[in-house]
Amino acid sequence: MIGPKTILFFKKNDIDRLIFNFKKQTKGKLVIDDKASPGMSFKKHFIYWILPSSFTLACTLIYFYNLFGLEDFIAPKINREFGLIENVQLLLLILIFLRAIKGVRTREAKIEKYGFLLVAILTVFLFLEEIDYGLHYYDYFTGKPEIKQVVVFDQKVRNIHNNGPMQNLFKLTSYGVIIIFFVILPLLTSKFKEKHAVLNFLSPSRLIISTAACLLILNQIALYLYHKYNSPSSSLTANVSEFEETMTYYIILLYISEMVKKPQGMLSAKVHTKKT
Repeated sequence: MIGPKTILFFKKNDIDRLIFNFKKQTKGKLVIDDKASPGMSFKKHFIYWILPSSFTLACTLIYFYNLFGLEDFIAPKINREFGLIENVQLLLLILIFLRAIKGVRTREAKIEKYGFLLVAILTVFLFLEEIDYGLHYYDYFTGKPEIKQVVVFDQKVRNIHNNGPMQNLFKLTSYGVIIIFFVILPLLTSKFKEKHAVLNFLSPSRLIISTAACLLILNQIALYLYHKYNSPSSSLTANVSEFEETMTYYIILLYISEMVKKPQGMLSAKVHTKKT
């Protein structure tokens, strides 16, 4: 039986021989079988869809029905940016940034480092967008509401993503990312991924599909309640997508966390094709 003490007596050549034999037996293929097994732990289900769905649904119901008088806690009328839903989004973006930085520091392949660096940069951009580049804090502490604006497409706005044309572009982009990365890629078969190292690396676990499904369902619930109960004076008038954004940032956090934990060398794994 091999124990911790035995490993201490292994020479470097022995370790190299073990690695060589492993690669030989697996034919250089490195594929994670991420199918959701029946025995999958409750913890994973809780993290992937129970926790985010429960939180988002609770915030949605509290806001539209003013449960326990906490509507302003979710999105204050004075400025929705100071509410719980917006600040949770900021927290998620910070966590995504930290995971991306970990990826830059721990991944060995340069292309992976550059990929995580790009994610970190985009996260900073989104964070600045969400806080209106600090303008709503300036408004609050100076008592001069919404006097600072930037010009985009000849329109004065406080950020880029809430501007008319750009808002649609951001939404279509996010929907495209969700469909490709969180639905299509997880459904690829292991046999297909064995032949494509990049797709193998980029594919998340199939459990993430449950998160994407919950995102879709919760967004429809929010839209239904918005059309039925919203009033022009509500703080989220024309901004009901805040609930959807929260789920979107959460699923991105799950995805980046999975990517950071992927085995090293997946992009350089051999690609085997059948001979014709």
